[in-house]
Amino acid sequence: MQDMKIGIQLYTIREPLKQDFKGVMRDLARLGCDGVEFAFYFGDMEPDELAAFLKETGISTCGMHVNAKEFDNPANQTFDYARALGCKYVTISHGGPFRDTLEDTIRICAKAGKEAAAQGLTFTYHNHAAEFEKINGEYALDILFQRTDPVQVQAELDVYWIVKGGECPVRYIKKYAQRLPQIHMKDMAKDEEVFTELGQGRIDLPAVVAAARDTVCQWLIYEQDVCQRPQFESAKISLEYLRRIVKK
Repeated sequence: MQDMKIGIQLYTIREPLKQDFKGVMRDLARLGCDGVEFAFYFGDMEPDELAAFLKETGISTCGMHVNAKEFDNPANQTFDYARALGCKYVTISHGGPFRDTLEDTIRICAKAGKEAAAQGLTFTYHNHAAEFEKINGEYALDILFQRTDPVQVQAELDVYWIVKGGECPVRYIKKYAQRLPQIHMKDMAKDEEVFTELGQGRIDLPAVVAAARDTVCQWLIYEQDVCQRPQFESAKISLEYLRRIVKK
């Protein structure tokens, strides 16, 4: 049974971070957050400075969401951050539609996976709902994974977008059990298809956690694209809930 850690995609709390990056990161540590996933913003610190600060807080880096173009130049600073922070996973996403872009997306992912491996990193692909468009009877997401190397192109499944796409998160977690180091934990409001805090909505998150225990998943990463409450308040509610269900 896999021992999983709890993280947060920092895009969730992007506004508080811009106001007080170090203070918010220390607050995350006090909430028992094991790791953070960066998305384009590094607190206006250089790689070594940020690495020293994270070491002080005790927070790990559970991933970095990057732009696909950054794999065209592996000497760019993105990979300097990855190395300095001890980051293992680099991730991209694509919002679709896929009927005319799937072939290009497959090529981009194959290239990113190869370059990440050369950098000593693991590339993961983050889905949205658009990947559940059917092309010749198969979902675009399944075609993408079928036609890429399972070691070099791994998955960061997002449970909200799987539900939005009309599928079952548990089924997909089981389907890609050996290719799934990260899962994005999100919830969908009970009365409409909008984001809400973990445990407040309709997605069976305890079932997601139970399924994830039988996979290679290392990180359960909370993300909330849009918060109706103040962003850090939403994060506090969600991280506390996630820690409760992971500890069961």
